[in-house]
Amino acid sequence: AASHIAAMGGEQWYDPYYGRAGIFVGDLDAVTAEAVIEKSRVELSRTFTDMVQAVLALKGNWALVLATQAKEEAAAKKNDTSILKKGPRSQLSNGSYVNADGTPKRENQADIDARKLLRISKMCHFLLLEDEGIAGQLTLSIIQCLSFPDAYTVRRCTKICHRLLETVAWSSKYSHIITNGMFASSVSNIVREPKWMVGIEWDMINVIRDVYCRLVLGQALQPGGQGPALQLGKVSDNPLQFEQAKFCDDPLKGGGILVSSSALPRNLLASLPGIEGATVQKLEQGMNRKRSAKDQKDLLRDLLRVAAENSHFLDKSTDESAVFGR
Repeated sequence: AASHIAAMGGEQWYDPYYGRAGIFVGDLDAVTAEAVIEKSRVELSRTFTDMVQAVLALKGNWALVLATQAKEEAAAKKNDTSILKKGPRSQLSNGSYVNADGTPKRENQADIDARKLLRISKMCHFLLLEDEGIAGQLTLSIIQCLSFPDAYTVRRCTKICHRLLETVAWSSKYSHIITNGMFASSVSNIVREPKWMVGIEWDMINVIRDVYCRLVLGQALQPGGQGPALQLGKVSDNPLQFEQAKFCDDPLKGGGILVSSSALPRNLLASLPGIEGATVQKLEQGMNRKRSAKDQKDLLRDLLRVAAENSHFLDKSTDESAVFGR
């Protein structure tokens, strides 16, 4: 009983309590109790990813500021101010300047947005770079959510992963956890092909692409892992090191890369069933030659498809030292 465990003192009661998602199931039968607990876990995971998205300006009021900024940049690029007066197609325009969601701009909107942009940038830096305790726990929680069997949670988690990469990919301290955590989980999801992954395969492959481009190939991407990859040149006095991206310290503009190429993602791919070093080398040659998002994701998909097909022929109880326990 919970009261008996608590009476013993210490922190032993935490494990069974939080293992059941903090839900008191009383005298419910085992099947009903498990259903209640599972429902709670799903809701908790969805709430967590929604909260992190809002904090990192991937949804909510802060995300609106970024969307409005992108709209203004598009108007300036096309030299067409009429874009600034257009909202969503579902809303009528009254000829005044509007935000990306169609709401009218206030007189001091520029000052408000400037303050929000500064807060967004500082928040990303604080959560992921200033305090190792906060950054470590947050990063591990996000990585664990990548393998949670709920498409809603995982789809939103992939967006968070892109923002994380835009903020910290340049730091060698993150190389190990990004590769053995985020990259390995994403690759595992594609190779294992669980049922809950249906419909979000390309989101997961885009995370794999983002990691591989930034940590291995020296290629920078646009925010959200979108658009063609930008190949960074090599340092003149060190051919083994890439030049850093222009917006390395600004995750809202795409962030940076790891200047000293990591072999960890390459080795992980080479250890997949049916994949050899030559196969990975061919992948990298293709990704260096073709840098569009579609081409690079197609190349990764083809390689991972080979691994998935080969894994089906392996016994599920094989050596635990295999990269995915296969």
